[in-house]
Amino acid sequence: MKGSRFTAYLRHGSRFYNKLHSIAVQLFLLFFVSIIVPVLIGGYLSYEKSANMIEEQVSNVASLTIKQVSDKLNFIFKGLDNVSMRLLGSKAIQDALQGKNAATPYDSFKQNNDAKDFIISLITNSPEIMDIYLLDINKNNSVVSSTFQGVVDPWQTDWYRKVLEADGNAVWFGLTNISYLKGIDMGIPVFGLGRTIKEVDTGKIIGVMFIEVRGNILTEALADIQFGRTGYTYVVDQGNRFAYHPDSAYFGQSSDLAMPATTQTMRLNGKDMLVIPASLGNGWRVAGIVPIQELIAGSIEIRDLTIWSALASIVVAMIMGYYVAYKIGRPLVYLSKLMKRGEAGDLSVRSDLGGRNEIGQLSRSFNKMIRQIGVLIHRIAEEEREKKKAEIRAMRYQINPHFLYNTLNSIRWMAKLQRTEDVANAISTLVPLLEASLERNGSFVRLGEDFELLNKYLIIQQYRYHNRITLNIECPPELRAITIPRMLLQPIVENAIFHGIAPKDEKGFIEVTVSREGGDAVVVIRDDGIGIPKAKLPDLLSGTGTTRASGMTRIGLLHVHQTLQLYFGTGYGVEVESEEGLGTRVQLIFPIQKEDDHVQSAVGR
Repeated sequence: MKGSRFTAYLRHGSRFYNKLHSIAVQLFLLFFVSIIVPVLIGGYLSYEKSANMIEEQVSNVASLTIKQVSDKLNFIFKGLDNVSMRLLGSKAIQDALQGKNAATPYDSFKQNNDAKDFIISLITNSPEIMDIYLLDINKNNSVVSSTFQGVVDPWQTDWYRKVLEADGNAVWFGLTNISYLKGIDMGIPVFGLGRTIKEVDTGKIIGVMFIEVRGNILTEALADIQFGRTGYTYVVDQGNRFAYHPDSAYFGQSSDLAMPATTQTMRLNGKDMLVIPASLGNGWRVAGIVPIQELIAGSIEIRDLTIWSALASIVVAMIMGYYVAYKIGRPLVYLSKLMKRGEAGDLSVRSDLGGRNEIGQLSRSFNKMIRQIGVLIHRIAEEEREKKKAEIRAMRYQINPHFLYNTLNSIRWMAKLQRTEDVANAISTLVPLLEASLERNGSFVRLGEDFELLNKYLIIQQYRYHNRITLNIECPPELRAITIPRMLLQPIVENAIFHGIAPKDEKGFIEVTVSREGGDAVVVIRDDGIGIPKAKLPDLLSGTGTTRASGMTRIGLLHVHQTLQLYFGTGYGVEVESEEGLGTRVQLIFPIQKEDDHVQSAVGR
């Protein structure tokens, strides 16, 4: 029973697999996928892009807002700090706290009254200041701005101790509803600034000042700063305690969030938040909190639209796929079967499909193709042979001007230097090279003859470079008789001279070695030039690189490589190895054949 079920599963699986090879099914899947995939990919990319753009824009706006808020707070704190510095430098304050020159109670009263008038004038000019206390550390000559006394002893308060410990540095105290000076609920939030007062001459601490400030100057600057529906701004002091928070219940409490140095996404109360920090001049830090979910709220609509578009596209794709599969696919399947019969050699097959659409035209074209295929087979074979010949000739016609250009350029430089005898000798040597390039005696020469042409070419270059280039050829005698395409080695030696040895301004060495590996000949050309950068090696034989050298670019290596492959097939060609500063190694591999064999392989017979 189990065996029969398994056999049935295999049979159904085989049928399904065979259906996948049907053009009708493939066209259906093609149309279905071609419609759905772009919609899904485009929608997804659009959603991601919009989410990132919105997040980036909101982040930038929030960062700019926090920067503006921090500048505003710094301006407020700087103004209060200036007030404290005016108090420190006031002679009236110094005299009142120390009781200097107060011989009588009246003198002491007048000093205290002058100091109080100075304090009141500062409060009048700075309406944000509620109160200023100047406490004599000896409790003898304290000066206060108001006659109302609080319920706490200021010398026993925590702020008094912290100001003394700061030893002259400003100490800032965050928002609270309880007055620092009077110890009672003020009905409004307040914050304060404390600083020790030192004697001008000795630097000795003589008192402590405390400036109590109305908190609305901070709350009004921060309360309206909101990011999204639930985003907010808060300020912490040096101890990471809330100096300000939208919820006054957090005033003075420690923050659970370790404020980052830069803008970061952090987990806060179970939600991802974008935290945008900024430092204030008094040591406090302000941060904007932006919910990530609210940043991408706008992109949710794009996501929903994408989903609906995908669903609609699925319906359209199924309808179009069905039409294509059963209205176009079936005739194509029929034509495919006829083509297989024609492929098997049955040129009598004919299609009976009619109509004026493309399927009918394809049917008629198929019938016409079958009728003409016999003629075309013969014609194509003939054209391929001519094409192969033309490609080989084109290779030679392209590389000859390159060789002639560089050679004449060398003679031109010798003529400029008025080396008349060298010019004459070089031109005499050039004549047989030009005769060889004309291929009057055929496209192939013996390897030994190509070596002779190579030596003649080197003579011209030695004239130009003052005999500082040495060429050494090592070839077994039996291999000198093999035939190769004419002037095959000269372009590679030319590249070695112009792009390897000439730029280093020193003596150079080129070595050509020939060996046999089975039925193939291996020619290796080494030089000790400047080498080729590693990044340029992959493009040398591909013909796709953009790197330019002086004159023509990579023409020698590329054309030698293509020539070998045109004559002998893609299994042969050129390999290049090089290290900068050490030289280059070029290896040519081609089969050892008779000249007639080369010609036959070239023309395709």
